[in-house]
Amino acid sequence: MSTQVKEEIIISPFTIEADHPRSSDLLLQAIPNCRLRSAIKASRTTIRNPQSPTNEPVIPKDQARHLGSLPVIPGMRLSVDPANLTYEITDPLCDNPELCDRIESALNSDDRPLSIDKIKGVPVQKGELDVHRMKTLCREIVWLLKDKHVKMAKGPQPDMDDVEELPGKYLLNPGSRVPNNQPVYEEDMPQYVDNLKKSGG
Repeated sequence: MSTQVKEEIIISPFTIEADHPRSSDLLLQAIPNCRLRSAIKASRTTIRNPQSPTNEPVIPKDQARHLGSLPVIPGMRLSVDPANLTYEITDPLCDNPELCDRIESALNSDDRPLSIDKIKGVPVQKGELDVHRMKTLCREIVWLLKDKHVKMAKGPQPDMDDVEELPGKYLLNPGSRVPNNQPVYEEDMPQYVDNLKKSGG
């Protein structure tokens, strides 16, 4: 009988930056109340013309007017340490008062009816997760990377095979903020559905 012990697979710490193709904020399900501002790039095409036979990209005039005066704004970053079950959310604007002043000037230079108050970054947020929520978070990040809603900022890109080897189970509905009768873990969902069918639910 083999006495070889399976090597534990640990995902190294890594950092991602929100970089949605339409500059939309990202809401992460696995971290409670986590909202990441995406990178904002005035030159990025955000809307496509459904009437165009070639699906030609266009930007509405109003949107182009407001975005065109803005400098490139970096997205918020999420650093994850799966081995220690910790995360940290940072905003590059906090370390760049010059860029904040440029953003403020650009927003106040157009024809908005209201002036913009002092621009500043979002304060650092830190937290710890249990093994189940960390595993679920890492899978969520792999999906976001695949869809190009985030980009790598530091460290090695997490791999789905390594995520599968993390301890814990995938949460069925990690973003839920209200009590419900659903099972906690995805693996228990088939049995839950079978029980509903048997009870006529």
